[in-house]
Amino acid sequence: MTTDTARSALGRFLGVAVDPQTYRNLAYLLLAFPLGIVYFTVFWGGGAAGLATVPILVGVPVLVALLAVATTLADLESRLAAGLLGADVSAGATRPGDETLGEYVQRIALDPRSYLAVGYLLSKFVIGLVAFVALVTSATLSATLVLAPALYQRPGIAYQFGARSVETLPVALGLSVTGVLLALVSLHLLNGAAWLVGEYTEVMLGSGERDD
Repeated sequence: MTTDTARSALGRFLGVAVDPQTYRNLAYLLLAFPLGIVYFTVFWGGGAAGLATVPILVGVPVLVALLAVATTLADLESRLAAGLLGADVSAGATRPGDETLGEYVQRIALDPRSYLAVGYLLSKFVIGLVAFVALVTSATLSATLVLAPALYQRPGIAYQFGARSVETLPVALGLSVTGVLLALVSLHLLNGAAWLVGEYTEVMLGSGERDD
């Protein structure tokens, strides 16, 4: 590896901390958790209620309404992924056009994208949960290590690395450097995770043209 190549690789490794795209990716991953909870509550609860009441015909309009809501939320999700992740998503909400209510209902009920939208929105709960755990764990561990030199001698605070207690400044400084490296590696991994979610969003919601 040449010196220029090594410098370029080091620059890319360190540059993740100042790249604006990194923080757009983190914002997207953070939003995925609360949005996933909302989607899961609406579609799992609403779907169960709709299916349970189909025999008395109440469930049919409930399920149709859920499909209509799903296509609208999928459109918002596609815009969010395009804006924050740069994903190439062109899905559009299936809105009523110059058609009767019956034609609109038939269209969304027979459109495979409606069901892909429901599946995608339900999956955001798992995506959001995993992203939230990864973000909190990496941030907490990195911060704990980075702050070791300032906190290891504080009364009531016991710093340990494995089975060894941190009792000297050199060891604490070593942990701090490790924390910085861990934070940088975590940012790269989270960027990769955000890219994967963007690709998944393109696959699930990328068909069709957006209605502006």
